[in-house]
Amino acid sequence: MSAIAGVWYPGGRPGALRDCDRVSRAQALYGPHRDGLWDGGEVALGHRLMRFLPEDRFDRQPLLGKGGRLALVADCRIDNREELGRALGIAPAEQALMCDAAFILAALERWGEGALDRLNGDFAFAAWDADNRTLLLARDHLDGRPLHYHAGQGWFAFASMPKGLLALPDVPTGPDPVRLATWQMLQPLVGSRSFYKGVSRVEPGHLAVVTADGQVRTRRHWDAAAIPLRRLAREEDYADGLREALDLAVKARLRNTGGTAMMLSGGLDSAAVATSAAPLLAAEGKRLTAFTSVPLPGTVPYRAGLKVDEGPQAALVAARHPNIDHRLVRAFDAELVPVIEKMIFLADQPVMNPANTAWMHLIYAAAGKEKLPVVLSGIRGNMALTYTGEHLLAEHARRLRWFSLWRDAGVLAAEGVRRSRAAALRSALRPWIPEALPALWRRYKGTDKPPVDLYPVRLDRLEELGLGRDAWKDEPVPTKVRRWQEWSALIFSLMDGGPLNAAANAGYGVDRRDPTADRRVLEFCLAMPADRFLRGGRCKDVFRRAFDSRIPAEVLDDRLVGLQAADWKEVFLKAKPAIQEELARQAGTPACTDLVDLQSLRHLAETLETAQPDNWTSTMRFHLKLARGLSAGLFTRRASGGNA
Repeated sequence: MSAIAGVWYPGGRPGALRDCDRVSRAQALYGPHRDGLWDGGEVALGHRLMRFLPEDRFDRQPLLGKGGRLALVADCRIDNREELGRALGIAPAEQALMCDAAFILAALERWGEGALDRLNGDFAFAAWDADNRTLLLARDHLDGRPLHYHAGQGWFAFASMPKGLLALPDVPTGPDPVRLATWQMLQPLVGSRSFYKGVSRVEPGHLAVVTADGQVRTRRHWDAAAIPLRRLAREEDYADGLREALDLAVKARLRNTGGTAMMLSGGLDSAAVATSAAPLLAAEGKRLTAFTSVPLPGTVPYRAGLKVDEGPQAALVAARHPNIDHRLVRAFDAELVPVIEKMIFLADQPVMNPANTAWMHLIYAAAGKEKLPVVLSGIRGNMALTYTGEHLLAEHARRLRWFSLWRDAGVLAAEGVRRSRAAALRSALRPWIPEALPALWRRYKGTDKPPVDLYPVRLDRLEELGLGRDAWKDEPVPTKVRRWQEWSALIFSLMDGGPLNAAANAGYGVDRRDPTADRRVLEFCLAMPADRFLRGGRCKDVFRRAFDSRIPAEVLDDRLVGLQAADWKEVFLKAKPAIQEELARQAGTPACTDLVDLQSLRHLAETLETAQPDNWTSTMRFHLKLARGLSAGLFTRRASGGNA
């Protein structure tokens, strides 16, 4: 990652360069290898480089184009350099001497905002157009890189991370209570709110155009729900195309200046990534270090159908390739509270699952120490690569295909996607039932009350925050979703991984890269009808056809669902004194007591010994509620200070 910064004073107020430098310096840990500033008078741009790519040695940002009338700063890895080079008429010899940001600049010179339709990779950039006096901010199709801004009275500033903007005394500080409340209730991160009340974010897949009159006009430039369906001529074209798209994405993400590591679970997504990466690395005489998180012995799940130890299956995948070195890590070995605090400081936001953060910390730390700057993952695979096809049932219901509905509901139940055939049938029919009927049923059953054992937020504050007393009822993924592409788009919005990628970069010197989030992979998958995934009596049919020769049958055919950090109770008990100490500190911070149900959290911490990991309700109370509340409170406590 690199950190970018900019300040614009349209009215001629002096000090843009000075203040841009201040913003840039506050982000020094995200770009320690080189810094650059550009002075455009009323506007100034800054860039700090962290080198991960071979071509980064040519990076001299900020970059100028159109005879100096276009200025660019970018935090980027562009994965289709050769394709862009051909389209732009740039000779291969010249391409080899260009940093990735130079491809963005050339694309903007040629196509303007249309360049965003042609860029593939992880990026966030800002481009100043002196002719039109506009500032263009943009992020990639998902959330590979972060980008934040503040629109003040008569001025504008942007930075990769909130801490850069908070270095300016005119930027209001403190946590944003609405964002924290909705985050604690597992709501999608929709809109420009960040976790700081004085800082906005450019949403993933969006661009923002800032004009001299202070207007910030945003629009989506990539939408998972809008990908048009496409049927291919031959059945095998789906599997072949999926395999080729993933191989291309993996190859692009292996470009680096050191070794390669990856997070390898016992699931299908990371197995596909590993079995693609290993042969590519072997052809160059290189190795792949695969890390798998495993629980303490004797850990039990909260329900049947869950797999708590993914180590054995990950080992089967690793054993297929002699150049994979397989390593195990345990969240129990990390110091939970210090790890959470470190990640919150680096990411400028709370962490969603502290127990998972603990084992990720161990992987990042080991990869950084062993000079493995690239850490591959398969985090986004469930939204496309290994989609189950379950929304096909809603289509069956709409078309009154009752036999197909009954048959495929049984498939979903047998493969563990739904807990029973009845549950699968309910999910298929739910989108077509008027909303008033389920509401009446919930009221009759008495289930229209807030789930106090799940959310750490103070529910009595919701109405005061303008969220309404019934805000807790809004489900993270609405049951009215009828198309699987819409479902994927909603799942993507549940998190913004850009700040977490920045945290891995700055805190450990590693670059987290996810081939399953590649635009080409996603668009190929999202163009497929749901019946390509749920087909022939099995889920994930197209994936199985694509990778059945690569992934061991024991992994490919396993119907158990992986449960990460299943030993959370032992992890929390080890950290109990630190958790109680942190909650006591939060109790002394008014902003924490205002936003988080600390009384409930302190009781949960005190009674950790009574937690029952084999019980779903107990797991939700002690794991999700306590962990998420601890994280929200820790962030709030840190964010309640003043500007730097």
